Amino acid sequence: MGETKRNKIINLLEKDKVLNVETFIESAEKYIKAIKDCRMLCDIGSVSQSGMSRTLKFLSCEKGDSKYYYRNYYSLFKSLGYSTVKSSNHFRVYGCGMDMVFATNYNIIHTLKNYGFINKELCDKLAQQPPIVI
Repeated sequence: MGETKRNKIINLLEKDKVLNVETFIESAEKYIKAIKDCRMLCDIGSVSQSGMSRTLKFLSCEKGDSKYYYRNYYSLFKSLGYSTVKSSNHFRVYGCGMDMVFATNYNIIHTLKNYGFINKELCDKLAQQPPIVI
């Protein structure tokens, strides 16, 4: 990994120390691969009465040694500054008048491009592949 990319990640993670650098990199790479393979799912936990916010949980279907399981990206989103929901493994996003699942994935993919995980061409493609809403 390039030193500039590592330094950017270290600066990001120093704020609240949710993940260490290696775990952040692993989570980011798995997120990208899950989007690329169309294995990312989004659970909408709730929508506020005003419709101005909702709680989301992004999960990818992963194959383990003997069975399949769902990987939750809560810690990755928390590291990237998304608001957490008390006593939940969902995070909160704000906004209305657009597909907030699409917008969230779009923002995450562009953020990961800015950290050097993917190039512009792949970013443009993956930003248009939102998770499947369950």
